[in-house]
Amino acid sequence: MRRIPSLLLPLALAATAPAQDDLRDKVTRRDGKVLTGRVQNPFAVDEVVLLQGGRRVRLARPDIAAIDRVGDRVREFCERRVRLRSSPKAQGYLVDWAVSQQLPGLARAQAMWLALTDDDHTAAHEFLGHERGPKGWLWPHAGRKLLRAQLDDLLAREPLTITGERFSLRCDADLETNVAALLDLEHLGVVWQQRFGEALQLREVLAPIDVVTHRNTDDFPKWGFRPLPYYVPPPHGDVAHTFYSGPAPKRPQRLFFVGTQALLYRTLIGEVSRSDDRDRVCAWLEVGLGMVMENTMQGDAGFAAPGELRRQDLQALTALGRDYRLTHLLHLPMYSAFYLMDDTATAINWSAATMFTTWLLEPDNTPRTREPFLRFVRAALGDRKGDSSSLFDRVMGQRVEELDAPWRAWLAQTAGY
Repeated sequence: MRRIPSLLLPLALAATAPAQDDLRDKVTRRDGKVLTGRVQNPFAVDEVVLLQGGRRVRLARPDIAAIDRVGDRVREFCERRVRLRSSPKAQGYLVDWAVSQQLPGLARAQAMWLALTDDDHTAAHEFLGHERGPKGWLWPHAGRKLLRAQLDDLLAREPLTITGERFSLRCDADLETNVAALLDLEHLGVVWQQRFGEALQLREVLAPIDVVTHRNTDDFPKWGFRPLPYYVPPPHGDVAHTFYSGPAPKRPQRLFFVGTQALLYRTLIGEVSRSDDRDRVCAWLEVGLGMVMENTMQGDAGFAAPGELRRQDLQALTALGRDYRLTHLLHLPMYSAFYLMDDTATAINWSAATMFTTWLLEPDNTPRTREPFLRFVRAALGDRKGDSSSLFDRVMGQRVEELDAPWRAWLAQTAGY
């Protein structure tokens, strides 16, 4: 690993540049012509849109021979990183590999992780442009050159932003845990696209999503009675807020939940004109999908990877305690039903939304629910048709009331009854 070559410095700037200035995707047409830009809709069946500066180039899918995308390279980086986590040599090599693949944000994040977890990793420090002082390596921040301990102390007053490819994280404490959180979010973006990209016709994230982590609950701008991570969608904002809790936290609270909330709006919903920043298109669905991904992403901080869903038994048990039918769940508002209060009813709402979404995504239900449910997600969120129960009934091919009994039976089985 070496210091970033000067010829690649423009790529480093591109990580934070507007999406229209980013030309890192490559589309090869069947006639041999190669076009560069960013592919906006990578899963499109009929027509691919390539953004080139201020231009939109529309390409018929049959005319395309190959597409080389940033998203594919991010996937390979994240999967290599997890697969080779026990090899220090391979972890060091990933910095150069990311540079060679035009992923400057991930190259820098990986170098930061190496320098933070091993202060003697000279190559990582040099890559980041650090200088060795008489007392140790000096980190530049806010116009100063600071020792690591000084840097962590300063973050409370002058937070630092770490930018990857799909996410950008602003932190006010403990740089190591936050670099790990950014790397975890990047893998979340990969898994989200892999699992739902084709079915939901997801768009690509062409500019990093802002995530703000707060050092504790005292500094966290909570919504309701108790602190819970949340996302503020456009036009009121485009930022996710979460926080650390406990004496030695390793990962922000519900990091993958708020990351998925942001991905939903960036890749599927888009900007929705609402008079209230607490309103949502379809609250139960957004909470449910966010919690499915929260329960899917597992592993040590910085090395998150998809696994078998966690905490299903407890959440199923809680969902069984509700005293309303699914028709009520479908119309719950986001703020008052999921954030305002810290009570049993709110806990049941969270578990019901989580477990109903989880059950609908099961591939082996009889009758089948996964494919029609994904069509409903596309209609409710992508087409912004919202929480209409008639839409749900029509797309699912059966009334929501008919799903109550088989869902409850599944809940009981999952809870261990």
